[in-house]
Amino acid sequence: MRTQILPALVLLTGAIAVNAQTNLSFQLKRDTSPVYGGYTIAQADFNRDGKPDIMYAGGANSTDVTLRLGNGDGTFQAPVRIGIADSAQILDIVAADFDNDGIQDVAVLCIGGTFDVFFGIGNGTFAAPVATATSTSPRSIAVGDFNGDHLVDLAIGDIAGNVEIFNDVSGRSFVLQNTIAIEPNTDVISVGVGDFDHTGIQNIAAMTIGNPAGSGSYVLWNDGHENFRKAVLTAFTSPAGLTIADLNQDGMADILLSYSCGTQDTIKGSNSTCQGVIAFYGQGQQRLFERTLVMSNGVQATSRTLGVDVNGDGIGDLVAGNRTTGAQSGLFVWLGHPDGSYDQVPVQFIATTDSVGPPAAGDFNRDGMMDFVSDTPGSAQTQIFLNATNRAPCSTSQINPTVTACVPVDNTYLPGPTVRVQANAYDTHQVTALQLYTNGHLTYSQPVSSFDQSFPMNNGANFLVVKAWDYTGLNFRSERHINVYSGTPEPVCPAALGTANMCLPSGATSGSPVHILANGYTPVVPTSAQLYIDGHLTISDDGCIQNGGCVGGSSSIDAYQALGTGSHDLVFKLWDANGNVYTAEKVVTIQ
Repeated sequence: MRTQILPALVLLTGAIAVNAQTNLSFQLKRDTSPVYGGYTIAQADFNRDGKPDIMYAGGANSTDVTLRLGNGDGTFQAPVRIGIADSAQILDIVAADFDNDGIQDVAVLCIGGTFDVFFGIGNGTFAAPVATATSTSPRSIAVGDFNGDHLVDLAIGDIAGNVEIFNDVSGRSFVLQNTIAIEPNTDVISVGVGDFDHTGIQNIAAMTIGNPAGSGSYVLWNDGHENFRKAVLTAFTSPAGLTIADLNQDGMADILLSYSCGTQDTIKGSNSTCQGVIAFYGQGQQRLFERTLVMSNGVQATSRTLGVDVNGDGIGDLVAGNRTTGAQSGLFVWLGHPDGSYDQVPVQFIATTDSVGPPAAGDFNRDGMMDFVSDTPGSAQTQIFLNATNRAPCSTSQINPTVTACVPVDNTYLPGPTVRVQANAYDTHQVTALQLYTNGHLTYSQPVSSFDQSFPMNNGANFLVVKAWDYTGLNFRSERHINVYSGTPEPVCPAALGTANMCLPSGATSGSPVHILANGYTPVVPTSAQLYIDGHLTISDDGCIQNGGCVGGSSSIDAYQALGTGSHDLVFKLWDANGNVYTAEKVVTIQ
């Protein structure tokens, strides 16, 4: 049985022409430094240096927790084991500031029946874990403040069909407060937390797997005092996973449900090579709006589908680490459109014949565009996808009413001291004003329906709210979290499918050392990225690992080379698994 879903969100599919979208491009890099455990991944700034880091945990029989500090240029420092969980295999990981000291901590969930919290010191090191027992073997974890005490609590899905609520009672200890029965004889394989109706109260979404009648998804509406009301969203034959995102930029969290879709059942089937995604959009007043976003044949369903703006047009896209029927894996992107629809065939960036784990999103080279990192469980390595897409034109969402903030992209880094903000509003009623609030302070207010302007902002975290008003007095908004820093972002090099491109050096002359940046885009696994200078092979990135095997996975070269004065021939070659080679060439004169 389903709850009644009220169609408050209006989609005007014929009102506005869909904007042309730029071609997507990523620089692929296989980082062959072995991680000690790679099954699940979290992203945060763990050493407070203003650069995003990643934390790995788990893997087959693994209790290791591994940190990779980011350099801020799309590369990472060598893996460091921060600790070992106290019980069996780690299944899930989350990052949060549990003790309110301004330092990111890490909680890992262990199949043996505990969760362990590693409290951050602030320099990339962590204290010994504090273990708390769960009621039974857990499966999934999420965090949120469920009782309004400004401490981070935990929601844990278990194998008994329950969601266990653990309150953070002192910043450093946790107590089981509530056990919410979801569905008996099922595993709660995924939980997520979000404010689905913009009340400031954290709610919970859960997905179960068991017998066909018990596999489904649910929302737990919180009254702010940890009294949860369960409502059924929808049932599945083969559920895969659940994530939370503000897909339509309205400040209300949305629920993304991934599943294996079948050819017979157009809603919820069991075809293992069909990726389906359903969204439940937050609407306010404990209402959700359901829409099927994607049904893609030939793609295996994934446990984590992210909702982020990949091409910078202001419209949320879908991203996952997926595997094709041809046993090739990589980053898959379903572009979103202003009318709320999505491409049904994903753009694929194939990196490996190994599997890739669920990706973590972050602006790892701090250029204002979202990048992605995945682990490769079979080889215990890191696969990096740096976003090299030329930013698309600003779109106008046709969801009524909506503010579309195209610049900046949410959760990215931007160089200061000023930050560009570009936004527009759509409403069936006349829009009378747009406002920008920066960290709670009104910094812009004009009787317009769009603006594109730069504003001074301080270094560090900044919270932006673009608010629109119409003549009826209704206001609606879009929110952005950004980090401002002093410096210059690292350049990237876009490449179209089946081509290679050399972006640097940009001119015919250069000093020495010369910065050489080249990238290509192959339809299958890239096996070797090579740089020839004056006919001599200078760099060859084959993704070789310690045991001598070479797995590929890199599509780009980014290096500084010392060259003598005079003319030099630079040739970039990218090979793929089918033996094809893609070439870009430049002649540069060193002065």
